[in-house]
Amino acid sequence: MLKFMRRHATGYMVKAMFGLIILVFIFWGVGSFRDREPIVAEIGPYKVSASEYDEAYKRTQEFYKMIYREKLDENLLKELNLKEKVKDEIVNRYMLLIAADELGLAVSDREFLEHIQGIDAFKRDGKFDEKLYVAVLQRNNIDPKKFETTEKNTMLIQKVANFIKDNGTFFSDVDVWAGYVKEKGMVNLSYNVFDPSSFRNKVDITEKELLELYEKEKESHRSENAYQLKYLVIGEKGPVKDDAAYMDLLKVKDIDKYGEQKGLHVVDLGMMKESEVMKRLKDMKVGDWLRGLKKGDITLPIREGGRSFIFQLVDVQDGKPLDKSVVLAIIKERIIAERSKNMARLAAEDAIARKSIGPGKETGFILRSAHEIKGIGDVPKDNIGLLALSKDKPLYGKPVEISGKFYVFSFKDARAPDTKEWQKEKDSYTRYFVAKNREEFFKSFMTEMRTNGKVKISWQET
Repeated sequence: MLKFMRRHATGYMVKAMFGLIILVFIFWGVGSFRDREPIVAEIGPYKVSASEYDEAYKRTQEFYKMIYREKLDENLLKELNLKEKVKDEIVNRYMLLIAADELGLAVSDREFLEHIQGIDAFKRDGKFDEKLYVAVLQRNNIDPKKFETTEKNTMLIQKVANFIKDNGTFFSDVDVWAGYVKEKGMVNLSYNVFDPSSFRNKVDITEKELLELYEKEKESHRSENAYQLKYLVIGEKGPVKDDAAYMDLLKVKDIDKYGEQKGLHVVDLGMMKESEVMKRLKDMKVGDWLRGLKKGDITLPIREGGRSFIFQLVDVQDGKPLDKSVVLAIIKERIIAERSKNMARLAAEDAIARKSIGPGKETGFILRSAHEIKGIGDVPKDNIGLLALSKDKPLYGKPVEISGKFYVFSFKDARAPDTKEWQKEKDSYTRYFVAKNREEFFKSFMTEMRTNGKVKISWQET
């Protein structure tokens, strides 16, 4: 196995990947090369410096900039959760180094020499040139010894990852066929529906309870706020960059005056109800920033379709308290909806516990890999297992909520994939199945290392 790993680690694809990694290090710098820096994390015996984290974050951010371009704003960065992605990447790297030590894996001097000699950045006339190697590192302020340590670690990480995947996944033809059936086989399910609307007349709520809730909640029941927003538009060839305009507006605080000075068009939306603002500006994710604004505030540039929009909240009118009768009706409807839904769920759970499932409707044959049941709706991700029901496991063990209703599913019939199609697709599907399960096993291995408590991981705020 180790001989195979050595051959694999020096193969073409891995060399190409390592070449890309090394160029990233050359042009971005290596964060762990600086001494006497603040430590932001400890992963087992390894310490992560502030610069290592910062530079890993910058590299990841640049990667997403290439994908999203001008759409990569603060809101999208939050959605992508880059900080956690970078932390996970760093933790995984060091966890694999710990795993390599436990497994007794290492990168030999010969493997490393072949790797370095294969990098185009260090070649002259098609051959490795040691003087050029040293010159390239010096030009980028990188210490050769520390660079080689980092590169060896990168190679070792790839080696141990492949070792784990290769040794943790063994499949027979029976396993592959079972996977094929799971994706290409079909199942017909029987189902019973427990609709909350059928339980509404069973909900009991007293006048006293309503009045008590009213006293607690009356201040929160108001009409919509109204907002007056103005915004200016900055094109790609505008007279000023959007970041500079934002900084200027923080000082000027007058969007009309600034727009006139810079020759920028300012749009006044007038006083609008909150729901109207949400509808009109939905593509700009207005819900993420509108409610946090105070009168006179300026928003960060919002980039959309090659243009930037900067808003100012000119005025805001708070909603007025709703009439008591209206609030009481809202509260009553909420309570009825909540309790009738709970009754429906409990009735479905009771039917499953007693296995008293009557002859319900049928879904008809659907793919076991389907994400939707015709006439019912999308299958929730947490309940995708219901499509694996069989004669051996005929009843799904919990109610499935779809579009506000609760469904109890049971097995009715199954249909195996077409054997002729299987013979045509067997080889390609086997390759797909093995690759998929190698990755799944690797992910579960890494999760186990994190959760078994053997390796202590601690992060400081970054």
